[in-house]
Amino acid sequence: MVRWSQVRREPVRRTGSTGLWSRLVVVACALVLAGCHVGSRVSMGSASGSITKQSAAARPAQASRPAGVGASGTRAHADVPAGKRNSHRRTGVVTNSSGTGATQLLTEPQAGIAPWSEAIADARATIDVNAYLLTSNQIIDGLRAAAARGVRVDIILAGNPYHDRSAPRATMQAFAGSRVQLRLAPSRFEHDFSFDHAKYLIIDEGLPDQVAILGSANDTASAFDGHNLEDAIETTAPRTVRALTEVFDADWTGRQVGSGPRAQLVLSPGSGPTIVSLLRQRGPVAVMAEELGDAPSCYQALAAHGSRARLLVPSDPSSEARRYLRQLVRAGVEVRMLAQPYVHAKLIVTASAVLIGSQNLSDVSLNDNREVGLIASSRALHHQVLAWFNAFWVRAVAWRGSTASTPLQGSSAP
Repeated sequence: MVRWSQVRREPVRRTGSTGLWSRLVVVACALVLAGCHVGSRVSMGSASGSITKQSAAARPAQASRPAGVGASGTRAHADVPAGKRNSHRRTGVVTNSSGTGATQLLTEPQAGIAPWSEAIADARATIDVNAYLLTSNQIIDGLRAAAARGVRVDIILAGNPYHDRSAPRATMQAFAGSRVQLRLAPSRFEHDFSFDHAKYLIIDEGLPDQVAILGSANDTASAFDGHNLEDAIETTAPRTVRALTEVFDADWTGRQVGSGPRAQLVLSPGSGPTIVSLLRQRGPVAVMAEELGDAPSCYQALAAHGSRARLLVPSDPSSEARRYLRQLVRAGVEVRMLAQPYVHAKLIVTASAVLIGSQNLSDVSLNDNREVGLIASSRALHHQVLAWFNAFWVRAVAWRGSTASTPLQGSSAP
């Protein structure tokens, strides 16, 4: 029987109307909406490089921004004309393309930065960004330009990525002089062993052209320039976009996220049971993981599949990860390492479902961090994800213990 050692946690790497009175009524309504927007989120102020928190009353009104929050707490948008987004970025398999929205797989190095940068360029009312790292000049320039044309841009930054507290200051300085609003993630995600590690973008939530992107990719050059293996989901599904917005609003104001978003998202803290349950599903399972930490229940579930389980990891796993890999190999799990692109994707593919998100296989990631993932069960998407996995699986080398063997020919992929 495999014994799964308990190892000390390690951080994740990681408006007309005619007549004077009618016009006055319109103006009064606009002022009410603007006032509600001022009180809706507690901001760290405009991007001047300062990281001092402001109260809601101290936040300056952004009268020209076309979005606000109504009395019910839901967002109220100005009349924004609907139009078609740049269509050439949706080039893959699109599923659930009905009244419930469309969902598409985005992978790197195939997609490049275009899906993210074009979504930002198309924004008409609001942009919400949650970033572990935000250093891409193209993303930064796009967000600054969006704010300059009147889009409300709010960004939550991890305060201590890779234990580097200077990183968010550098990002804030990059937005100096703009109308972008930034704040640090809630303090509960800024300890030695907890981080805001979620990576997602929300565009125009509540409008006809709303879209969200979530997954493994940071807003960095390495995520989009071909260096990394990344996976993400682009979705227009209203319930998913709304759930992400609820998570963002809670973290922006420092509140706990309620149970509602968890009906749509795989959300950490607390995603462990969902992921373990997914790994326990019958049939073959394929996993991409950058980090392997203290997550014995995940490894037990994976080991139970024996040779029907495949695990793809980076070529230089940590000493802790090697301990878990040895145990998995002894249980019959097929483990391979990929040198290039660097495996930064976080992916689980079972016989009937796909999980894409920011979660690593570690107790920190599952139970302490802010992480966001999405489970999809579309057959078309499942087929596409599995084909993508297999394309890199056949390029990887088998891990036999402390060393890797030569590349295998003729994959045993199910």
